[in-house]
Amino acid sequence: MNVLLSLVCIASSCGLGDGLQGRVIEESIDMIELNHFYDSSGRHIYDQVIFYHLAPETGKYRVRAWCLVEDRESLSRRPIRNPGTGRVRVEWYDGEHRVLRHLESSVYRESWTQVDPERLDKRFLDERLRLSLVQGPQRVEAERQLVAEMARSEELQNSETASVENGPTFLAGGGRR
Repeated sequence: MNVLLSLVCIASSCGLGDGLQGRVIEESIDMIELNHFYDSSGRHIYDQVIFYHLAPETGKYRVRAWCLVEDRESLSRRPIRNPGTGRVRVEWYDGEHRVLRHLESSVYRESWTQVDPERLDKRFLDERLRLSLVQGPQRVEAERQLVAEMARSEELQNSETASVENGPTFLAGGGRR
């Protein structure tokens, strides 16, 4: 709860206090993993939280997203277990999408590895094909605009193609038919 209060205070100080309720994204995740990554010499390199979904076609967990753990009190991103529900929750301010994220799962694991599980997953499923987290309102609007621009561009190309197809035909000698 202190982490959430800290996040709200940070968001308010960043000018996000107005309409903050619309900028909170709560999402249920199939599994959350806290991974401690070590190099080949056994030195600790970083901690990361990896969010997974259970792929129905294979029955295996696939990476949806990940984030590094930062050890600042306001941005730790460390998973916290709710003793009442047993569910694990990760909360942080996502600066890219300008939203507070609350991700929760009933399945949790902690690992200590010399192979990055997120990078390993990329070998089986390209990062661009991953099921992403729920997008923030700014990102959704930007994607809508991009799709609208692509549709307008396609319409323009189709109208140009139609005018070329219906236009005059030129013979090899340079004259018109």
